[in-house]
Amino acid sequence: MAHYQLSQKYPHSEFLQIQITFKNTQKSSPLSIRLPAWRPGRYQLGNFSKNIRNFKVIDTDGKPLNYIKKSRDNWHITSSEEIVIVNYEYYTAEIDGGSTYVDEEQWYINFINCLMYAENQLDEPCEVQLLVSDENIIACGLPSKGKTLYAKNFYQLVDSPAIISKEIKHLQYVLNNITFHLWFKGDVQLATQEERIIEDFKRFTAEQLKMMGDFENESYHFLYQIPDTKAYHGVEHLNSTCIVLGPAKEFNTEAFYDNFLGISSHELFHYWNIIRIRPKEMVPYDFTKENYFTTGYVAEGVTTYYGDLFLIRSGVKDLNWYQNELNKLFKRHFENNGRFNYSVADSSLDLWIDGYEPGTPDRKVSIYVKGAIIALLLDMLIIKETNAKKSLDDVLRTLWSDFYKKGKGYSAADYLNVAETVIEHDLEGYKKDYIEGTAPVENILTQLFPSFGFEMIEKYPDNPLSQYFGIKYTENPDGFVINKTAPKSPAEEKFRREDVIISINGKDVKNFEMESLQFVDNISLHIMRKGKMKRLELSKKAKERYFIFFEISVSNDLTDEQQLLRNKWLNI
Repeated sequence: MAHYQLSQKYPHSEFLQIQITFKNTQKSSPLSIRLPAWRPGRYQLGNFSKNIRNFKVIDTDGKPLNYIKKSRDNWHITSSEEIVIVNYEYYTAEIDGGSTYVDEEQWYINFINCLMYAENQLDEPCEVQLLVSDENIIACGLPSKGKTLYAKNFYQLVDSPAIISKEIKHLQYVLNNITFHLWFKGDVQLATQEERIIEDFKRFTAEQLKMMGDFENESYHFLYQIPDTKAYHGVEHLNSTCIVLGPAKEFNTEAFYDNFLGISSHELFHYWNIIRIRPKEMVPYDFTKENYFTTGYVAEGVTTYYGDLFLIRSGVKDLNWYQNELNKLFKRHFENNGRFNYSVADSSLDLWIDGYEPGTPDRKVSIYVKGAIIALLLDMLIIKETNAKKSLDDVLRTLWSDFYKKGKGYSAADYLNVAETVIEHDLEGYKKDYIEGTAPVENILTQLFPSFGFEMIEKYPDNPLSQYFGIKYTENPDGFVINKTAPKSPAEEKFRREDVIISINGKDVKNFEMESLQFVDNISLHIMRKGKMKRLELSKKAKERYFIFFEISVSNDLTDEQQLLRNKWLNI
């Protein structure tokens, strides 16, 4: 058993003091200990070891033991002692969904980024002793006794974050003999929202439980950090989730509440999808390196799709709300020109390179956004072609029973094979066009939506400079700073990002009437590029429009067939 002891030298300190006691079970060779290189839920190397200082190894008498640092997060300890003790300090500086943070008000601990493990003891039991005062409340999904947490192995330990504080607000509800806890750290006023929160959470939770039909824990914990600053981030765990949502002053606004519901529904569905229904590349997790996988459109895209879907299915939100959410999703998709350049499968693999950064302009798509759209597409295909007898629900339930329950991860081929079994024909075109390719999703969605009483309407930017010439920009005191040009547009042929347009047709941009651009075919511009002035000419391309996007409209006058399909999809 690995024994962890956590303390804080000074109440205000940003350093967490960590002591780990390991059994030295292989005295003939060095004991290899590691700090995880990444955390599940964030498919990117974390380099957590940069937060460690004062690393020391001693025996039970306090005498130093020899060790060699082999890599950024791997140490080899050479000793014949039966017990070795590792001490270090871990620097905590920020709060997000997967960080560790300590101060005089709380300990917020994601064990994955601050606790080391012995490589030959990953499956051994772990216990964590928290050296905090008795007044503290411990919010965590792990079993505990007093101020000690217990895990059956390191995998369970690091997938069970904790908030420890004297001031945590708590709500709970029970469904199917499962207790769901909501823990809030932050300046929030729950009194006016408590009944509404409990009722809405019960409804979307019940909808998820009904769909999946199986829940393996007696409890589940929503751990909320509600900071004073703007924030939106969630991370899924074995029987809990960490969600950071701010600012606290907006907690009782409708916009905040919608985000609160949406992210909570999304993270709860991860209990099944990615925590348990998992890509084969992550069974088990390898904490030492990247776990490359191409199925992010399932792990995150499907979950993003269902997070909102459960809210309308359960009656928590209405059709107008869902229409707006779909339009937000499509807006994000159509604003990203990476959809022309990189498939969602390739973008999943490249999460490990730059998945959470702006990166190279228009290089890739979001597995969350495009993943959700192609999940919607597949769901509608299945519902329509099976005459509402089946849906994407059946795919998820089969992945649960035939893969997770049998101790297996799924591959991209497995996911497609399950979907093909449900829809009863091959989906080679779907795979080629929308998973492995860059075919425009609007081509098929404009055909599918009418069957459900919806319509996709083609739209253009109001700004003629964007619509006719392919330029998007932000204004600053110097002029219009170009931040995007449309593919195959006149602007792409002449401009580079960060060029500054200072005049159009001889007029200062601040005084120029943009509407006049609708009626001309050619324009002359003066720009500044890297401190030098240039004059450029742009010509419209006949009948071409740029930055085209689509919005969803809803009909309430449905045929019986449309009503059947919509009811299967949205439960309305």
